[in-house]
This record gives sequence, C-alpha cells and structure tokens, in this order.
Amino acid sequence: MQLAHPPHMPSGLHLEKVARWIRQQHVPTAALFLFYVVPLSALPPLMFYYAGTQFDMQFSGLNEKQMAVIASVFYAAELVMSFILAGFIEGMGNAAFRIMHTRYEMLDYPTPEQPSEGVLIQLRKVDFRDAYTLAAISPTPLWLVSLALFIPNLAIVATLGAFALILSLYILFSATPSVLKIEEEGEGILMGWVLLTVGMVGWAAMMYLTFLTWGYVTGFAA
Repeated sequence: MQLAHPPHMPSGLHLEKVARWIRQQHVPTAALFLFYVVPLSALPPLMFYYAGTQFDMQFSGLNEKQMAVIASVFYAAELVMSFILAGFIEGMGNAAFRIMHTRYEMLDYPTPEQPSEGVLIQLRKVDFRDAYTLAAISPTPLWLVSLALFIPNLAIVATLGAFALILSLYILFSATPSVLKIEEEGEGILMGWVLLTVGMVGWAAMMYLTFLTWGYVTGFAA
C-alpha cells in the first residue's frame, strides 16, 4: 500500500518531508520545542514590535509598552498552542484509528495474515512526539512571513501573510499521512481534513486572544 499524497506541489514547498525526516530521526519533543518552535515563533511578535516602533504601520496609536504587552501575549499563545494542537492531533488521531480499525475488524475476521484489532491499534497509535512534529512544522511559513514586516507596506504584508496561511494549511494537510503513518488513501485524506479544521480553529483562537489583549491594553490606556 502507498502513502496517501495530495496533488503535486513545487518541491520547494515540501516541508512535509522535513516533518517526516524529523520523525525518522526520533528528535525529542523537548529539543524540537527549544531549538525550533521557541526561536521561530519569536519572529512574529518581534517583527510586530519592530514594525510598530520603526514604521507608521497604523497600529491605532499604540505606544511601545502596549506593543510589548501584545507581542508577549501573542508569543506565549504561540508556544502554548503548539502543545494544545499536538494534543488534539494525538487524541483525534487515535480516536479515528480506533473507529476505523473496529470497522475493519467487523468486516475482516482475524487470521494469521490479518492481525486482530488490538494489534492494528497498537501499530497505528499516534505518538505525542509525532503529533508535536506535525504541529511544529505546519506554522513555519507563518513564522517566516513575519519578516515581511521589514517592508513598510500593509498591502504587501497582507498578501504575503495570506499566502503563508494557505501554505501552512497545505503543509498540515499534506504531511498528515506520512507523519502519522497513515497508509490508506481514504484515511489520509479524512485525517488531513480533520486536522486542517483543528488547525484553523486553533489559529482563530490564538488571534482572538491577541485582539482581546489589544483591546484590553488600549482600553486600559484610555
């Protein structure tokens, strides 16, 4: 059986191969967090603060202290969200595998060639390390696109940001089969869409928290 893959994309966009390589190298979650997530996720809040202090980016008249508070909250939300997203990926992945394997067990009576339900579930279990690898790799374009804030043009920044969001969602969808070791094409597509939805909800929650903080610091200053 072949791993499920989405339609072909340019080789330069294949960050899912990086995620698969990290999983194969057995990189510990702590190392991935400290040396990948922590530095890269610091780019957006740092660039937000830089752009707000160096350029007129129409930040509603925020002062440096207010921008520092918003940037700090957003940074903390990014770090926490990486673990929350990984937990959702692990939990939903294992739940989906149990449902699908139970269905297979009902349709195919166990034989020496067809493992039992328990063996199947054990072979297809989603580890937290694999789930965190997927959660850490997928937002990479969103972290890197924040460097566009060196350009004092909101139209360019918004365009690049939209492209980066689409690319991050694509990586989350396309890397799901290989990172979570899904061989059936139907399972891979289904799990990809499930995790894609989870990722969008998580991103929306993080942005909501950021704007909530924005409103709080501006209202407090007023």
